[in-house]
Amino acid sequence: MKVKQNTIAPASMQSRPVSKSGYSLGLGLGMGVTKFSVALALAGFSMGAMAQFEAPADGVYKDRIDWGVMMDMSGPASASQSIWATGFQAYMRKLNETGGVNGRKINVLAEDSRFNPAQDKINYEKLAGQTPVLGISGMGSSSSQVSLAPTIRAGKIPIVGTYTSTKPLSEPVSALVYGGFCGYTQMAQTGVGYYTEQLKLKAPKVMVVSIESAGGTEYAQMVAAAAAKLGGTSTMVTMKVTAADVTPQVLEIIAQKPDFITIYGVPNTAILTMKAMQQYGLKIPAFGISYLLSPQIYAAMGPEAGANYNVVSCFTPGGTDQAPGNREMVAAADKFNHGAIKEDINYVAGWAVGQMAAEAIARTGAEPTRAKLVESMNKGFSVDTKGLTAPITFTPDNHTGPVAFRMLGYDFGAKKYKPYGDFSDYTKYVK
Repeated sequence: MKVKQNTIAPASMQSRPVSKSGYSLGLGLGMGVTKFSVALALAGFSMGAMAQFEAPADGVYKDRIDWGVMMDMSGPASASQSIWATGFQAYMRKLNETGGVNGRKINVLAEDSRFNPAQDKINYEKLAGQTPVLGISGMGSSSSQVSLAPTIRAGKIPIVGTYTSTKPLSEPVSALVYGGFCGYTQMAQTGVGYYTEQLKLKAPKVMVVSIESAGGTEYAQMVAAAAAKLGGTSTMVTMKVTAADVTPQVLEIIAQKPDFITIYGVPNTAILTMKAMQQYGLKIPAFGISYLLSPQIYAAMGPEAGANYNVVSCFTPGGTDQAPGNREMVAAADKFNHGAIKEDINYVAGWAVGQMAAEAIARTGAEPTRAKLVESMNKGFSVDTKGLTAPITFTPDNHTGPVAFRMLGYDFGAKKYKPYGDFSDYTKYVK
C-alpha cells in the first residue's frame, strides 16, 4: 500500500524569505476568515503603519509572519501527519493568492518530528528562539505533548490547532493551547453510543486496539468510561506503531469476544487489524478514530475487510458533499495537484487548522505579537469552515475544538465515502 505523501518540506529545506514555491505561504482575507476578521481588515489599519512594525523575537517582520508546524513527515506516522501538513500548506497557499493578513505574508516553517519526543524538544526550542515563530500548529505526537507539556505551559508560544490531544497539555485549560482535531472523549462517546444503539446492546462489550502511546492509553480510558455509562465494559490490546504482524492481538480479540472494537493508531494499525480479522473469519464491527479515514486505507483493506470498518469523524472528507467549504477545498486541492489526497481526513483537518490559524492571526491587527495573539484568542473566537465541520467555537473555558461528529463508511462500488446521517443526528451521544 502506498499511503505516504510527503508534499511539504521540513524547515531545513525551506528558505526564510517569502518565495513563490508554496513553502513560504501568504494569508489573505478572501476565504474562510470570519466577518470579524474582515471587519478588522477594514477598520483602518494603514499599510504605512503596518510596514513599520516588527517583532523579530516573535517571528513578526515588516512583510511576513513566521508560523511553525511540528509534525511527523518522515517517520512511522508520516503517512497521515504529512498529509495534514499538506492540507495546512494548501489553505495558506490558497489565501496567499488573494493577499496577506493586514499586509503580511505567512511564512510556514515546518519541523519534522519523526515521531520522536527528543526531536520534538529540539524543534520546539528552535521555533521558540533560534528561528522564532508567532505560533505553532500540529504537535502530532501524544508522547511529545506529554513530555513538552510543562515547557509549553510555562512558555509564550501559543499552540493553535493541535493534531492530537493529551490531558497534560490540554487539562486544565491553558491560554496557550487550542485543539484542532476531533476530541477523543467525543469520539469515544459517539462511537460507543452509535454501535450500542445499532446492535441493540444492553451492556456493550468493547475492545480498544491501539498502538503503544500516551494518547492510546487516554483514549482507552475514555472508551471505558463511555461503555460504563451504558452498563458495559471495555478492554485494551496494544501493538508497536511499527508492527508488521498483529496475529497476537487478533487472537486476543477472539478470546475476549467483544461486540465491537475501536482502533487507535496510524493507518497501518487499522489495515493490519481488519485484514487479520478477515483472515480469521471475524466479522466484528469496528470503528477507527478520525485520523484513520482515507480512501487508501479502505483500498488496502479491500471490500471484504473494509465492509466492517467505519470511522467516527468531526470532519467531512473532500467530495463527500457540496458544502461551500468542501467545494473550495476540493478546487484548491485539484489546482495544487493534491487530488489523490483531498479525500483523506488528515488533509481536511490540516486545511481546517489553517483556517483556525488565519482567524487567530487576523484578530491581532496591525501589530501582532505572541502576547497579543494569546490575549485575543483567550477571549474566545469562532471558526466557520463553511461546512467542513460544524462551527468551531472556543471560549475562555473551552479550547477543545471540533466537537460534533458522525459515522462514515466507504462505498467500494462508487469509490466514495458514505456518511451515516448528519452531525445533528449524533449529538445525543455526546454528553
